[in-house]
Amino acid sequence: MHAHSFVVHSWLFTDTHRQEAMMKLITVEEHYDTDANIAQFKQYSTVKNNNPRQDQLRPDLVDFDRKIAYMDAHGIDMQIISDAGNSPQVLPDQYAVAGAHAQNEALAEAISHHPDRFAGLATLPANLPEQAAEELDYAVTKLGLKGAIISGSVDGQFLDAPKFDPIFAAADRLGTTLYLHPGIISNQQKAVLYDSEAYSALTATMMAGAMWGWHMEAGIQLVRLITAGVLERYPHVKIATGHWGEFVPMFIERIDGFGPFVSKLPLKFSEYYRRQVYLSPSGMFTTPQMQLALAEVGADHIMWSEDYPYVQTGDTTRSFLEQAALTQPEREQIAHGTAEAVFDLEV
Repeated sequence: MHAHSFVVHSWLFTDTHRQEAMMKLITVEEHYDTDANIAQFKQYSTVKNNNPRQDQLRPDLVDFDRKIAYMDAHGIDMQIISDAGNSPQVLPDQYAVAGAHAQNEALAEAISHHPDRFAGLATLPANLPEQAAEELDYAVTKLGLKGAIISGSVDGQFLDAPKFDPIFAAADRLGTTLYLHPGIISNQQKAVLYDSEAYSALTATMMAGAMWGWHMEAGIQLVRLITAGVLERYPHVKIATGHWGEFVPMFIERIDGFGPFVSKLPLKFSEYYRRQVYLSPSGMFTTPQMQLALAEVGADHIMWSEDYPYVQTGDTTRSFLEQAALTQPEREQIAHGTAEAVFDLEV
């Protein structure tokens, strides 16, 4: 969720592309916060905020008029917004349920003033799965939110653990979407995988976070879910992932190759993946990743995202997609069609 360096490969900008410049654009991994949650996080969370720009970005997180001004300036019609990372999910259990509920109420209220520009994903007290399932049901059926976001492992636990089944059961019953967002990895993971005497502590922190580590953990999260049979048990859950799938698309065939040795499931890993998982770039506007995602899952499983306000690419958010080597149906599907289906948006 930190700023990235982007390598953008442009294609010939044809007259056809100019005519298509006004296509609807929905971005799906965009973020908000509230001052109440920021204060609660600072007071109670034992998970450190490792984003040095968090305070600087506060106006862009909490002020929805600023969001709309940015969207208007750069041709973004709608954002699907969520509280990622520094959310009530990581609060101690005694604060997580009330904190998530308050955050969801605040999000629904903000969306109600701009329903044509925003839709939202709920925050869940994920370490308390029964209460999380209740909050998901309430957020979707009463508040009109379009699913929920879960950031990283949950207090060091991966979501394939049986204790988390109530969350997936509720999402399955609702036919809704769970966005699996990266989260700050555990201190134990960081110590083993990224700390080194050969480089600085700051380098280790970046490697363990937005540069590599939390994306790798998010990919592991998804591989474990499918391998453990969670998507077999809950076929109506839609899973959204950012950053071009958090490394998983590159290994789909490799994982399938080991399937007979590790899985008794009726379908291949790739079949569950292509049935229920949806990808977006999260501001990583790069040609090779887009080409790989298209080859592995197709445009009807790809959505668009910028990761605002942590990533702000301005006009590139639209121009990269407009100039990409896609058919017009593929371009429209990625720009808004897939998001409309995944998040049950009114067309």
